[in-house]
Amino acid sequence: MSDFSSKQSKEKWLEEGYRQFALYGPQNLSIKKISEALGSSRASFYHFFGDMDVFTEELLAMHWDIAEKFNEIGKTSCNQLFPDLYDLLAENPVPLQFSMQLFHHRSKPAFNFLFIKTYEASAKTFLLYLFAEHYSLTQTEREIFNLWITVGEAWYSRLNKEDLSSERLQKVARDIMDSVIKFANSQLYAAIKLQDSF
Repeated sequence: MSDFSSKQSKEKWLEEGYRQFALYGPQNLSIKKISEALGSSRASFYHFFGDMDVFTEELLAMHWDIAEKFNEIGKTSCNQLFPDLYDLLAENPVPLQFSMQLFHHRSKPAFNFLFIKTYEASAKTFLLYLFAEHYSLTQTEREIFNLWITVGEAWYSRLNKEDLSSERLQKVARDIMDSVIKFANSQLYAAIKLQDSF
């Protein structure tokens, strides 16, 4: 096998593994199922990766690369929070579902770390600006970031993988954001923020 065809074969394993992780979750990631989907022998898996732990690490690295590319596209193509962000997310359902799997399996440190890292990177690259602009927020960047974290926690917990249309993603986001902004303007939030400053 040439170096080029070997690299192509390895990439196919990663692409199918990434898809299956996203759709079925890490607990259902199976060398047998991926090999059947690819029509490749399980021996080739062990040749490229050695074991499932190494394979999973490569899938996580792959997701980080995809997230960075998403952020670059988002920075140039998203002029407003609604509908631009959610149109872009709906156009990329597999990476979104991969992020959902990370979120729902955060008891595993590597998954939790990557979820937080990718979410924060998107926020800092372009989303905080769009969020602040849409709601005319005047809080400090740290406060806006904390509000965005609160939005994200609730948003991922309410997503339904059976409907990741832009319309549905926006509906869930609007409901949560309106509630978070209402809280941010409440006396309770002001009192907590004051205590936090001491």
